[in-house]
Amino acid sequence: MISNNAKLYTEHHELSISDDSIREIIRLAKRYLKEKSLPDSGIDLIDRTMSAVKVSKQSLPKDIDSLKSEFLDLQKENNKKTQDQRLEELDWFYLSLTNKVSAIVLDQYLDEDPTNHKTIEEKQASIIALLEKIKTHAEKDITEVTDSDLAAMVSIITGIPAGKVQTQEKERLLDIEDTLRKRVIGQDVAIKTISDAIVESRSGLSKPGQPIGSFFFSGPTGTGKTELAKSLAEFLFNDENAIIRFDMSEFKEEHSAALLYGAPPGYVGYEEGGVLVNKIRQKPYAIVLFDEIEKAHQSVFDVFLQILDEGKLHDRLGKEGDFSNAVILFTSNIGSDFISKTMEKGDVPTSNQLTDIMSNYFRPEFLGRITEIVPFAPISEKIAVSIFNLHLKKELLNMAERLGITLEINEETRTYLALMGFLPYMVLDR
Repeated sequence: MISNNAKLYTEHHELSISDDSIREIIRLAKRYLKEKSLPDSGIDLIDRTMSAVKVSKQSLPKDIDSLKSEFLDLQKENNKKTQDQRLEELDWFYLSLTNKVSAIVLDQYLDEDPTNHKTIEEKQASIIALLEKIKTHAEKDITEVTDSDLAAMVSIITGIPAGKVQTQEKERLLDIEDTLRKRVIGQDVAIKTISDAIVESRSGLSKPGQPIGSFFFSGPTGTGKTELAKSLAEFLFNDENAIIRFDMSEFKEEHSAALLYGAPPGYVGYEEGGVLVNKIRQKPYAIVLFDEIEKAHQSVFDVFLQILDEGKLHDRLGKEGDFSNAVILFTSNIGSDFISKTMEKGDVPTSNQLTDIMSNYFRPEFLGRITEIVPFAPISEKIAVSIFNLHLKKELLNMAERLGITLEINEETRTYLALMGFLPYMVLDR
């Protein structure tokens, strides 16, 4: 049916599409466009992509000439501006570029956001490279919609970067452990546990419709639970901010569960629906983080059970929240003493040991639906220094470079600064 409809759109937009791309449309629609069912979602993707490609084809040559001229003018005025002014103008130029160039073109060639760079040279190089790619694209005689066009349109619709949409997930998953270790230091056990479980889940061994995985992060405060959540969001969804977080200390009362799925008819907030359902509908590809779940009322756990078991949650208005593309994380300090003492001996707590401890606080049916209980090790002084050095390089030194300051901190000073606020089991809580 999609192939038959595609012929109508190819005639209307004067663009062709291959049989392989039709199959890619079906894959993308099934995976990412769940607001509609096939074939409607696939047909809509064809129409929107072809429309965007056609408009871009007509307007891009003129737009790129205008942008190149504007960028050259900007370069000529460099001597009259301060460093901060030049950085700001480059950021504004990039924003102007994103407004002029069709998103379906931009998403294909934007490997990195120039505004994230800290120096003038890096920003300029990134913008010049992007302009050259767009110029090359504009010079093509475009007669066919490609898989890259389709991925870019899915990115526009869902907010997921086009690179993530196109990347073969099996290949990416091979690097998950190494990628997470680059950012989270001193938690090799936690990283291996969650990496193995994610790989197993994405290999098709999990029940269809359920979340990608559900994990119980347990361990001392400040050991990297939130940082690992951010790293996982960055790896899976290309955005460390793809996190929906709930502080469960705000859900202590029996009626608080209604905040998640909506107030009953006649009560204040009924027309707004449930906050959890609304958030997952807005951001279906995300880490859903329930922080300090030991503080939540027991009625809230009924909501957890439904999400973990069915992968769906309905609010009072009948709207459905789909968690099948999300990772569910729960955090707690319960079991911290046992985990710390066990790991200080060089041992790793077993799954059965952790489940036995948690069963004193949480319902067995809840624990039985968790993919893995993930223990977090206490932070040693050596690890604290390594973490400090990582964030020093990422934040303070980049800031100094942007301000034109040469900052050198010797090893002795770095160690002193890292350990100033160090307390075993409570360190570097971010």
